Amino acid sequence: MGIFDWLLGKKRKDSEVKDAGIEKGEVKKKKTVKPKKKVPFGKEGKNLITAARKGHTETVEMLLTKGADVNAKSKDGRTALMFAAWEGHTETVEMLLTKGARVNAKLTFGMTALMFAAGKGHTKTVEMLLTKGADVNAKEKSFGETALMFAARKGHTETVEMLLTKGADVNAKSKDGETALIAAAKKGHTETVEMLLTKGADVNAKSKDGRTALIPAAIEGHTEIVEMLLTKGADVNAKRELGEAALMNGGETTLMYGGETALMLAALYGHTEIVEMLLTKGADVNAKSEVGGTALMIAAGDGHTKTVEMLLTKGADVNAKDKDGETALMLAARAGRTKIVRLLKQAGAKE
Repeated sequence: MGIFDWLLGKKRKDSEVKDAGIEKGEVKKKKTVKPKKKVPFGKEGKNLITAARKGHTETVEMLLTKGADVNAKSKDGRTALMFAAWEGHTETVEMLLTKGARVNAKLTFGMTALMFAAGKGHTKTVEMLLTKGADVNAKEKSFGETALMFAARKGHTETVEMLLTKGADVNAKSKDGETALIAAAKKGHTETVEMLLTKGADVNAKSKDGRTALIPAAIEGHTEIVEMLLTKGADVNAKRELGEAALMNGGETTLMYGGETALMLAALYGHTEIVEMLLTKGADVNAKSEVGGTALMIAAGDGHTKTVEMLLTKGADVNAKDKDGETALMLAARAGRTKIVRLLKQAGAKE
C-alpha cells in the first residue's frame, strides 16, 4: 500500500469536532473579542480544518478572521489546505491561499496539497494550486513520487493533462525507477497511457528492475494497452533485470529470477491473445530467461493449454532445455498437465 492509499483509509478523528454549526457550515455569531494573536491549534485550529475539509468557505473565512492559524496542522501534520485539496473544494483552497496558506507545505514524508488533489482527480483544484505557485514536480519522500504519478496511477487523465500542460516532467522517475507511464500501464488506464505517450513519455523507460511499461501491461492482461505500447515503439523483447521476484499466479506464488520478457510473463498468466500479439510484433518465441526458461516451458508448467498451442503454432522449440536440463514436457508431466503432455508429444517432444 502506497502513501496515498494509506491516507485514503486513515480515520480523521483529529479533525472531527462536535460543533453542529461547523458541521453544517453555519457561521455562529459569538460575542467575543477578536484575539490579538493567532491560535496555533486550539479549538479554532480544529474547526478550521474541519470546515476546510467540508468545503465551508464562509466558515473558513470567519475562523481566519477570528485568529485561526491558516497553516495550523492536524495531529498527522496535514493543513487545512491539504484537507480542502484532498476533497476538491477549489473555492476553499483559493480562500486559504489568499489568506496566506503555504501552497508547498509538506507532511513529514513530503506529501503536498497538489499531490492530494492530483491523486483524487480534482483537476480544477490542481489548476488553482498550480496557478498559486505549487511545485508541479515536487516528490514525496517515501517513494519519490510526483503529483503526475499519483494522478496517472489512478487513471485521472484530465488531471494528468493539466499537470503536463503546467510543466510536469512526463518521464520523472520514483525511487524504484517507475514512471507515470509504467504506473498507468500496470493499472490498465488506457486513456491515461495514450495521453502520456502523446505528451512524450518514453515508451521504453525502465524501472530499476528493468520493467518497461509493456511488461506489467502484459502481466495484467491489458491487451489494448499492450497494442498501444507496441504501436508506439515498445521493445517487444525487453527483459526484466536479474533479481528474484515473486509473482502471484492463480493464488500461488511463482518465483522469477530475471531475464523474463513480456512474452514469458504473458504466458505465465495464460494471456493467449497478448501472447499472439507479441509474437506478431516480433517477440522471440524461444528467448530464455536467466535460468533458461522459455515461454513454452512456463505456459506448459502452469497449465495454460491454449497458450501452449499458440506458442507451438508460432515455432516454439518443444525440446528446449533450461539450465537444469528440464523441458516443457518434463514440467507439464510433473504438474500433472495431461492434455498439455499429449500436445507436446504430438509436436515432437522427446521423453
